[in-house]
Amino acid sequence: MKSIRLILLLVMIPAFSVAHPLHLSITNITYENGKLSISMKTFRDDWKTAYFHYNNRVVEITDKMLDDDSWFKNYLDERFRISLTESSKGLSLAVDTVMLDENAMTIEMHTATRVKANSLYIYNVLLTDIYPDQTNLVIFGFNNRETGIKFDISKRDAEVILR
Repeated sequence: MKSIRLILLLVMIPAFSVAHPLHLSITNITYENGKLSISMKTFRDDWKTAYFHYNNRVVEITDKMLDDDSWFKNYLDERFRISLTESSKGLSLAVDTVMLDENAMTIEMHTATRVKANSLYIYNVLLTDIYPDQTNLVIFGFNNRETGIKFDISKRDAEVILR
């Protein structure tokens, strides 16, 4: 009898769940005059799940939580990097704003390169440790051209040629 209840409960959870069916982030990166402008849009509840995964406590993702808790910045730095060489440390990304709405969280960042780069290396494994089906799409703009790159559990990094 207990196993029947458990099966019924597991079958009914998706019907009552408000979670979205896709695990996706979309990041726009523009490189112009040595400056990178980055806008990353994710689902707000995915961050909530990631926080719970690492900290074993439920939190609401709020502006105050993002300001007060270093976990957010550390997680972002570990999971999303842009560097000048494949093996170098990532550029220091400054978080300008984090915008929250009911379902989405948009993170805007920037950085400047001190040297003229021939290419950039992007590492993006954001939330792939939480969701095996996570897809991180990047649209990279340079010299009036855009390049689309798909990152997921099997593709973690990519080189973008700047010519």
